[in-house]
Amino acid sequence: MPGVSLKGRLLRLCQKELKETIRDRRTIVTLVLMPLLVYPIMSMALNRFLLTNVSSDDGFTICVSSELESEILDQWLSNPLSVPPKAIADSSGGELAKFQVAVITDVPPAEAVARNDADVGMELSNIETGNPTATFFAYRGDSVSQAARRVVVERLQWLKLAEAENLLKRTLPDYRTPVLVSAEDVGSVEENSLLATIVPLVLVLMTITGAVYPAIDLTAGERERGTMEAVMASPVPRGYVLLSKYTAVVVVALLTAIANLVAMFTTLWASGLLEFLTGGDAFPWLTILQMLGLLVLFSGFFSAVLLSLTSFAKSFKEAQAYLIPVMLLSLTPAMLSLMPGITLSGALIVLPLVNIILLARDLLSGSVDPNNAFVAIVSTFAYAAAALSVAARLFGSDAVTRTSEKSIGSLLRRPREASSRPTPQAAALMLALLVPVYFLVSNGLMRFIKTSEDLNVSFALLLNAIALIFTFGLIPALAAWMGRNRFKTTFRIQPSGLLSFIGAILLGLGAWAFAHEAFLLADAIGIGGLSDQQIASAEASVTKMRESSALLLIACFALTPAVIEEFCFRGYLFSAIRGAATPLRTILITAFLFGLFHVLTGKALLVERFVPSTLMGLIIGWVAYRTRSVFPGIVIHFVHNGLLMLVLYYQDQLSFLGEGFDDQMHLPPLWLAAASALVMTGTLLIWVSSRNQPPGKSENKSDQQQADTRVT
Repeated sequence: MPGVSLKGRLLRLCQKELKETIRDRRTIVTLVLMPLLVYPIMSMALNRFLLTNVSSDDGFTICVSSELESEILDQWLSNPLSVPPKAIADSSGGELAKFQVAVITDVPPAEAVARNDADVGMELSNIETGNPTATFFAYRGDSVSQAARRVVVERLQWLKLAEAENLLKRTLPDYRTPVLVSAEDVGSVEENSLLATIVPLVLVLMTITGAVYPAIDLTAGERERGTMEAVMASPVPRGYVLLSKYTAVVVVALLTAIANLVAMFTTLWASGLLEFLTGGDAFPWLTILQMLGLLVLFSGFFSAVLLSLTSFAKSFKEAQAYLIPVMLLSLTPAMLSLMPGITLSGALIVLPLVNIILLARDLLSGSVDPNNAFVAIVSTFAYAAAALSVAARLFGSDAVTRTSEKSIGSLLRRPREASSRPTPQAAALMLALLVPVYFLVSNGLMRFIKTSEDLNVSFALLLNAIALIFTFGLIPALAAWMGRNRFKTTFRIQPSGLLSFIGAILLGLGAWAFAHEAFLLADAIGIGGLSDQQIASAEASVTKMRESSALLLIACFALTPAVIEEFCFRGYLFSAIRGAATPLRTILITAFLFGLFHVLTGKALLVERFVPSTLMGLIIGWVAYRTRSVFPGIVIHFVHNGLLMLVLYYQDQLSFLGEGFDDQMHLPPLWLAAASALVMTGTLLIWVSSRNQPPGKSENKSDQQQADTRVT
């Protein structure tokens, strides 16, 4: 079969690209030799650092030049008055630091410290006057020497203060200590906090190292060698060529990352440093598995970014010039993991690369917020899809040849000719922008409403509607304008007939019952489920919304979402995906995205909304496909949401309907039967209204006419 043959060609193309990449000597060096050489050296350096920065059980060593100085120093350090108060001593570890005094006569104390014979050197002067002056020497840059000098100086300062206070008490009977100082520790230190700090930085370095060279070689390298034309002439779509190259880059990057991760943990285990890093004796298998899952996501994202950038270059050297700034910029978010005050919250959740680094740190430290992690993962997938769409756009142009004049700025220019629908690559770019903007706008709006205690309820509802228009309305409109897509065909703005509108109303009236049952079914199988606190918060919000008018409530939560969301999902996205997928896949993809965006609401993930929202997306998607119009879907969406809003607003007046009306209970059989009748009748009317012109033929005919026009 042709389909099977095409898939076989794709598989062989992926194998070809992967074999050629792995056989290259530079790939072998990156994949095998670097982990074998780098990590043993790193472990030895780390071991040396730990040995030179941790004092021995005997304590610190202080050198002096004579026995007299040794006796004086011993008297000072052994004096009970030199011991700090118990609270201060306990806050610094519970035990006082130990000191050994060594007499070195061949060189001065400062030189003895410089040649590492002692941690601290002391030199006394003015001994004969009875008012000796002690000078302590520490080695500059040595943390152990500096810490030892600080401790011994603090001990002698306590001695001076204690003796002065005793003298004041004997002289002035009414003397009182000015302040009583105490210190306590709060919080807890994660056992693997050091590991969680180091590994994200290594994660970035090893993934970049593995992905950079294959990305350059498979795009700019082939273009420079003149082999790109032969690859593009193969009997497979250009999208398959791009997919095969992306697969090769991801696999090599992932293999490099895994090799580095295994080498790192194995070296740490063999050198005895693993216990120090993880805080336990057991080998951290779970941590490694979690890291592998994160490596897959990170490799896919960064490989897409690199591949999109190298697709612009016409030579190996030019590609390196593009990627050097990217690699340097990638180290900046990696260094954020070393900063204790930076957390995965706020705008950082959707900031590319930064969110993955912080998620890795939280994952290793065992402090992951599921909501933030979900948003970070979804946004990273969106960014990867957007980067691939950029590369696909280049592979669909003359940029694959050595004479291409394509540039990065060309992506920001509008096409010269108008098109009837956006491409899937343009839809991916739109979604990549929509995810972070929607997250930031929704969270910013919630924070503003929460902090504004005197904010009017009606004004808050209007702000919600404006935020929805700004995200799901303005961004697809700008994307269509930038792509020079005809708004009528892109957003499927065309009449569908009176019969389809009647069917849409009936579907909206009956579908809410099945959405309600889907919500309860998802709750029963463990998908989401509202806690008592969430239910109480929702009831408080409903009570507050009743302070406004029912008309405003319907306008903000029924009419606005129905129009704006349908133009986005069953308009822009539906037409974009329909150009490259079958009707069934188009309906499924748009319904999945529709349900996914209803989960991403504010700070909390409303997982329980996924199943009913996806079900409604399937129903509206089928109607949009049959009617070839966005308007019947708007009607279904409006009727469904409006009915729910009226029920919430007049909940007290509808209490006579009984227990079956409770949103946590199944609907009575009679209600389900009536809803089924409405749905079947509405479906029949939709089917009859569109039977004269099959949807598939109409859309395919429009696409063929557009293609013929372009060829002409």
